[in-house]
Amino acid sequence: MGLLYWQFNDIWQAATWASLEYGLKWKMAHYYARHMYSSIYVIMKLTPYMASVTDDNAQVSVYIANELFDTINNQVNCSIYSFDTFDTRLSVTFNVVTDTFDVLLLQNWSYKSLMEQTRCSDSTQCLMRCSLSSNGQPSNELETLFFARPKDIKLSDPHLRVISIEQRSLTEITFTINADTPALFVWFEMPNGFSGYFSRNGFHMFEEKVTVTFTSWTSLTNFDSANIDLSITSLYDVTQP
Repeated sequence: MGLLYWQFNDIWQAATWASLEYGLKWKMAHYYARHMYSSIYVIMKLTPYMASVTDDNAQVSVYIANELFDTINNQVNCSIYSFDTFDTRLSVTFNVVTDTFDVLLLQNWSYKSLMEQTRCSDSTQCLMRCSLSSNGQPSNELETLFFARPKDIKLSDPHLRVISIEQRSLTEITFTINADTPALFVWFEMPNGFSGYFSRNGFHMFEEKVTVTFTSWTSLTNFDSANIDLSITSLYDVTQP
């Protein structure tokens, strides 16, 4: 078995499936593609796909896969969130040791019972997120399992806003943003004249405050934080009429 990634970049300006634009801007797909080849990762699955919360046979499963040649000590934390608060409705931690080329089932829940336990009466009301720490080193990304299609989720305006901007070096700027409610697919857009990439982008925000770093391809010698027009959007914005 193998994994082939197509397509990385464009050789001319066009609307294509490449994850890097012709001008080297990262598309949302590229931020997710960075983690496709992780050696240790969490797999979350709802069976059957998009099952009803009343389905007695539906299952939620969480696995961990290790593709390294080493035995690894892992900690996996899985939480159920709703879309109206940053508080978790359920949080479970698994401490597990994986051997070489190992795939382990961590938990298999009844989907119906899990939704009843977390007071999620509808599949559009909640989702599950899992974080991974291996040998004491946390992963950069959280895995997300949607119980419904994102377009069907009823979201409120998270009121995303920048609360601080700081130039850390000639090529790095940090942005800290706030939100009132959870936001899906939070997307940062630098104004014209800036070329580079963010440490995170297109992510799901389930905390009140998040800090991301923008790395420029060129030196930012005349950067003015007071006049930078950073654009922040989320799934809520693109679903409004």
